[in-house]
Amino acid sequence: MADKETDYKEASFFLHQSCENYYYAIRLTFTLRNNKQHNLSKLSSTTRRYSDDLSTVFPQNTPEEKRLFKLLKAAYVDARYNPHFVVTKEDIDATYPKSRIA
Repeated sequence: MADKETDYKEASFFLHQSCENYYYAIRLTFTLRNNKQHNLSKLSSTTRRYSDDLSTVFPQNTPEEKRLFKLLKAAYVDARYNPHFVVTKEDIDATYPKSRIA
């Protein structure tokens, strides 16, 4: 059985993948383009023009919001390959609601 640290790393990776696919779906819907891009900053910036609501998905107005978004971006590689990557239950709990649009 995996330990909790591994579970949180895996959760952060899957959350990254969910967000990535969400942005892909938006971009594909509006442009019919589906070139691969794993950087959530770039994906976010290319989709914001389609809805003002998209700028509220991952606000980066505070140091904590910036830290959480940076952690989520890093999860694509680091959660799988960096033994020093740390993500906590609190990080997952704080990031998950931001990854959902009402």
